[in-house]
Amino acid sequence: MRRPGWFPVRDEALPALASAALFLIAFPPFRLLLPAFLTLVPVAVVVARKVDGGEPVRASFRLGFWFGALAYGLTLYWIAIALSIYTKLSFLGYIGAVLVMAPVVGVTIAGLHAARRATRWPFAILLPVVWTASEVVINYMGDLAFPWLPLGLATSRFPSLAQIADLSGVRGVSFWIAATAGLLADAWLVRAHPRRALARIGVVVVLAAAVMAYGQWRLGTIAMEPVAPIAVVQPNIPQEEKWQDENRDRIVAMLAALTREGMRSGNPHLVVWPEVALPGYLVQNPDWADTLRALSAPTGIPILFGVLDVEFLPTRASDGTQEYEVFNAAMTTDSSGGIARQRPYRKEFLVPVVERVPFLDPDWFKGLKYFGGFGRGEDQAPFRYAFGDAGVLICYESIFPQLSREYRRGGAEILVNITNDAWFGRSIAPYQHEAHLAFRAIENRIGIVRAANTGISAYVDPLGRFHDETALEVSASRTYRVQTTSATTLFLRVGDWLGLGSLLATVALVVTAWIRLRRG
Repeated sequence: MRRPGWFPVRDEALPALASAALFLIAFPPFRLLLPAFLTLVPVAVVVARKVDGGEPVRASFRLGFWFGALAYGLTLYWIAIALSIYTKLSFLGYIGAVLVMAPVVGVTIAGLHAARRATRWPFAILLPVVWTASEVVINYMGDLAFPWLPLGLATSRFPSLAQIADLSGVRGVSFWIAATAGLLADAWLVRAHPRRALARIGVVVVLAAAVMAYGQWRLGTIAMEPVAPIAVVQPNIPQEEKWQDENRDRIVAMLAALTREGMRSGNPHLVVWPEVALPGYLVQNPDWADTLRALSAPTGIPILFGVLDVEFLPTRASDGTQEYEVFNAAMTTDSSGGIARQRPYRKEFLVPVVERVPFLDPDWFKGLKYFGGFGRGEDQAPFRYAFGDAGVLICYESIFPQLSREYRRGGAEILVNITNDAWFGRSIAPYQHEAHLAFRAIENRIGIVRAANTGISAYVDPLGRFHDETALEVSASRTYRVQTTSATTLFLRVGDWLGLGSLLATVALVVTAWIRLRRG
């Protein structure tokens, strides 16, 4: 007899672990590709057995919960490393992240169970619909949104397979991968009938060939247009040194030296510094503005830089002190070295816990310097330069497709991603973080420049190909000849239509299952 409870029974534990291990190696820095197409197969086969055996939906929820806990536990270990810089309780932050994601996966697998029981449709149909719907939910979970590992991310280093993202965004690639997993699960379930199993494998081959053929066509037909040479600066400041007051002059001197090096090579039209390259507030460090002017004015080359921004509010606290709000921001000089002529860009999508503690008043955290209480930017606009408009993505804003799409629809010629990945250390996180840019480039057919404090800095062309990437934890400057296109993609016109459609279809399937269950 099966023992009830939260812990997986014997026929759940190994499939959940197998799927989690495949999930781990499906994404960068691994470039294995095949694991992504297999990761959902063990779980789907177990769901089929549970449905056929008449087990309740909660059994599949338990299976999904442990698959999610193991999968995200293995892939998000770096959260404990990152948060350790801020708190000795960093392990609790890591556990919290896993405990947010695991129930989402649990509900997803439970929904798959309900849909299978209600319709008896093949997993080739049900799995891509339900899984893609779950990715949409994760993308729009408010303060808890963390779409870090969509299945489609596995193809970020395989441009011919990722090009379908211009039709449906990264969600379309996830849909195809999950559909392939569904076909393989269906083939396994009918393995006693070789012809039926081979027919499903044949469909897998046809789908892969169609995706690759589309990709090769797009790679050969998208016309790219030059925009401008753009330089990036990678100062390589360790996170534990970044916020120490005694290091500020040294950091600014390093930035200035690398900027002069970049300006001498490649004749750039813009120099980009990383996220919070200047470790503090301009209002408290007027000499920083003088340094920027001295660098920019003689050459006429503007500098886009990350910095902390503060806005003083018209209200006062109960003790009479001035109220204020702090932002993770980007600013730019103009060709004459002036700073305040374009409105700062203030980060809109804040990292949970580190920049904004979910559901809590950010004012509670103002006593903790640079932690937990950041304000959220609103009504953002790209920066305007002689070569065109540049939309800014700060740090993990690059993992949200909707922001890049908004910039492109607003006329941005290029995107600039500034980030500080120093707190990731030498984990898998910097590689996963960078990989998202391949999809933002393909979805919008736009070139993207990335400036990272400790790496990886790079240029991603409108076909999603990475160019001249820097190594981790080295100082460097690079000049990239950035391109754009005049293409208007289907994703750009209508957005995440496949994700929304999958979400609506999943709701319909679950409601149908519930109605049939009530009717007995």
